Amino acid sequence: MSFVNLHLHSMYSLQDSVINPQELAQLLKEYNQNSCAITDHGSIAGWYDFNQACLDNNIKPIFGNEVYCIKNYEEKSKDRDHLVLLAMNEEGLYNLRLLQKIAVQNFYYKPLLSYDIIKEHTDGLYCTSACSLGIIAKSILEKDYVNAECYAELLNTYFNGNFSLELQFHPAYDDQKIINDYLPTISENFGIPLTVSTDAHFLNKENQKLRRALQAIAWHKQFSEVNDSLDSNCVGNDNLVKQFATQSGFTDMNIVDNAIKQTEKISNMCNAKLEEAHPKVPLFNKHDKLDALFKEVI
Repeated sequence: MSFVNLHLHSMYSLQDSVINPQELAQLLKEYNQNSCAITDHGSIAGWYDFNQACLDNNIKPIFGNEVYCIKNYEEKSKDRDHLVLLAMNEEGLYNLRLLQKIAVQNFYYKPLLSYDIIKEHTDGLYCTSACSLGIIAKSILEKDYVNAECYAELLNTYFNGNFSLELQFHPAYDDQKIINDYLPTISENFGIPLTVSTDAHFLNKENQKLRRALQAIAWHKQFSEVNDSLDSNCVGNDNLVKQFATQSGFTDMNIVDNAIKQTEKISNMCNAKLEEAHPKVPLFNKHDKLDALFKEVI
């Protein structure tokens, strides 16, 4: 059993994460982890840097995106849901790229995807319910358990069973405790597995204040005005996940162990490979016929 980071933001999550792909790969080697995902916010720009860093260190890269979802495009609103999508194969890579293009075309403060659009492009993708800003978690916090269960069942259907409910353990975040208490009920009622993440935005505690500085810049605030990032938003491993679970007051360690095991199962399902990066010089042949005429005259 080995924890795999399946929800992780690199520095390509602009003004939010400070994880450098090369430094990440070195830390993963220290943790003896042989696979990891990149799931930047509404972006796939970091894929190639992440891919190279992983391959240089014999780590399997998993390509993902934490997308912003809305119910429809008709109503303009800043209310949006998070969802983590991971490519399992080349078809998944294609669909993630296509969804990113559609999201950018429907940009409103963030690149946006409607649930109906996502439904049409789920082949080759694995999905997790993401953080407390996901629709299932938000419904739980609003005590709308019917809506939470409806979306869990809906997403599980959309992705043909390639879907997991995502636990996160953040001892200093009380709302997450409420979410964690109800997710196992949904899992049991609908047969949807639980996974777990740290929703990583920095490498480790030494890296934490760097993210705080970045947020101060992004929010146009003084460093002292920005609260410390949650300690638990670091790159995770087995011990850290269990430690954070215990500190959060989560008592059923069997659930935690199975959720860690699920990260490894998901990792084994995700084997998409990027094509080799190389410069593509366009072919200019507009004047070939004219050049041929000149040669005949000369």
